[in-house]
Amino acid sequence: PLLLIADMLGFEPDAYDDLLRWSDDMIRGTTGTPTPEVQLAAMNAGIQFREYQLQVIADRRSRPPQDDLISTLVNAEINGNRLDDESIVSETLLILIGGDETSRHVITCGMLALLEFPDQRDILAKSPELIETGVEELLRWVSPIKNMARTVTAPVELHGQSLREGDQVMLFYPSANRDNRVFDNPDQLDVRRNPNPHLAFGFGPHFCLGASLARLELTIMFDELLRRIPDISLATNETLEFRASNFISGPESMPVRFTPSH
Repeated sequence: PLLLIADMLGFEPDAYDDLLRWSDDMIRGTTGTPTPEVQLAAMNAGIQFREYQLQVIADRRSRPPQDDLISTLVNAEINGNRLDDESIVSETLLILIGGDETSRHVITCGMLALLEFPDQRDILAKSPELIETGVEELLRWVSPIKNMARTVTAPVELHGQSLREGDQVMLFYPSANRDNRVFDNPDQLDVRRNPNPHLAFGFGPHFCLGASLARLELTIMFDELLRRIPDISLATNETLEFRASNFISGPESMPVRFTPSH
């Protein structure tokens, strides 16, 4: 996912390793109890990304529009005004992390779920026409974005709770995606689940801008993985180490074994 989103943004391939490291370090800094080392790494990653991105923005401003998202942002106008450099840095960081970290963890955690529920994996392997439906279930199951904060704009009562204008609320997507008032057997992975009104992409005005791209990436990835390496399995009996982040989380690594195809 990072290679694709970085290419769409217009970053040079020799920066991809740095972009991955910066993204990872910044996300690790979102844990509720970051160590001083994690905090420092997150801060440095933000500084280094900004410095690099300002150079890219300056390059795009000095040339005719290119076929990439950074050029689009540089030349975009809102009510006759163009975005300043800091706004473009923020937008590209949002697109980079949103386009890489989320899809990457659905791939790893989704495959982990299929390894833990081999009957569901077999269904997808034998019926590739169900891949798209299965991807929606893996999105529900993994819920890559764990939470998002919102501010109440008008008094409202929600499920017996009175909320006032200005109240701060926290949306927990994994909880919503296991709501037994919406999903039958929510704690069961069911790649045939349909309909599947999960909230992995959010909802309303804040619905994920890259949802179509993510669905395409995930559909292709799981179709290829199940077809090319059908005997994939975990290569460790140890408990996988998950990233200590309360925003986006997934395994730091997931060793697997499989028979190479010819």
